[in-house]
Amino acid sequence: MSDFKITDENNIEREATLITVVEVDGKEYVIYSIDRDAENVNIFVSALKKDLNGNDIIVDIDNEAEKTKLNEIVRNIIKLPL
Repeated sequence: MSDFKITDENNIEREATLITVVEVDGKEYVIYSIDRDAENVNIFVSALKKDLNGNDIIVDIDNEAEKTKLNEIVRNIIKLPL
């Protein structure tokens, strides 16, 4: 798994760990985790897009229906046995 930096909702830069990239309805999404403390990890899903230079960027999902669908997919991935 790869680590990368991401700025959270409070404008704090955090270390994130890539879990996987999934494609849903022709769009790519990144699923990643952020350690909040020694005992808690938060899992997030964001859209993966290309910037003007063709580099991958992570952007928030604004559409509520899309966000609900992706959150359900993430819940199902987490439930899968390893």
